Amino acid sequence: MTPSRPTALSLCIFFLLTLTIGPSWSSTPPLAANDPAIPADQGRFIRMADNFFIVYDPSTTMATPYKDTGLTRLEASQIILRKSNASLPDLRWQAGLYPHWKGGLWLHGSPMAFKPYYRLQNYEKDAFARAIEQLPVTPQSPPMLQTGLMKLEHLLGLSGRTEIFLFSDGKDSTFAGLEPHPLDQARMLAARYDICLNIISSAVEEEARSLLEQIASVNSCSQVIDFDTVFERPEHLLGKLYMYTAANGFDNVLFDFDKSDIRPEFNAQLDRLGHLLRTNPNLYVVLSGFTDSIGTEAYNIGLSQRRAESVRAYLERNFGISRDNMLLYWYGYANPVASNDTAEGRQQNRRVTIVLRGER
Repeated sequence: MTPSRPTALSLCIFFLLTLTIGPSWSSTPPLAANDPAIPADQGRFIRMADNFFIVYDPSTTMATPYKDTGLTRLEASQIILRKSNASLPDLRWQAGLYPHWKGGLWLHGSPMAFKPYYRLQNYEKDAFARAIEQLPVTPQSPPMLQTGLMKLEHLLGLSGRTEIFLFSDGKDSTFAGLEPHPLDQARMLAARYDICLNIISSAVEEEARSLLEQIASVNSCSQVIDFDTVFERPEHLLGKLYMYTAANGFDNVLFDFDKSDIRPEFNAQLDRLGHLLRTNPNLYVVLSGFTDSIGTEAYNIGLSQRRAESVRAYLERNFGISRDNMLLYWYGYANPVASNDTAEGRQQNRRVTIVLRGER
């Protein structure tokens, strides 16, 4: 893209980023995950991240019809966020809701200001719901993926793990030489901050899909989530932020050290789960992978992902369960259920948890 005012626009972008979305979050420090002071919704949930941002894409390319729903992708995005927020327990995260870009590039000769719809602060469900209703459902700008990622640089640096939920169709309008390429910006953010990028992809063209996959590969906890998945299961969008603690009739699937193979003694339990899912199409299962504390965080996050994928593959192969009915999360060595100081405790931590959701 060849800009008509590249120097002025780029300088204004950085200037406005600093002024309007700089370090303006609450002075109250966020609680560490699993802190006993967290009001854990009657003890039914555990917080799995400390902070989260949603970065909304109000670009012209998102104003296209979404399947046969009668909605545009922009309108569908707002519905996803509305339903996702409604399903979220209030576990005292720090949270923010920002667009890639607010308004057109130029208005009366000047760039329009960035607008935080929910400026970084303590999460409050009702206030966040009101912010979602203010999101634009008419296009505001060309695709500005690079600006959304640039904006994050001025918001990060918070204590603890930050989950970022980024809506995108994989298109950008980068000013070469004046703005970082989206992939380069994502790599820089992942190197500097404790973040996971969860990209809600509307990409259609192969080049756009490839870019989003590359961005999601900047570290082991980032991933691409298909737009269709979160439209069908809106609670999946923010489900990575918390876990259920209540038992639901299925024990954890345990694994050998540094392995992701299903041990034969768990076949009977997974067979029971497979039969249940096959005969109850309104049910779906959330599979969450974990490890013990031996090894690096990055390696263990990858290993926990492989364990969750192994359980999914078993159900898919033996019972034909659709991937749409199996949602995966992975957390590495977070949230141990036993001490990692003993062999017995480490064995309990090498696990995939099973949580059923939906209606029978």
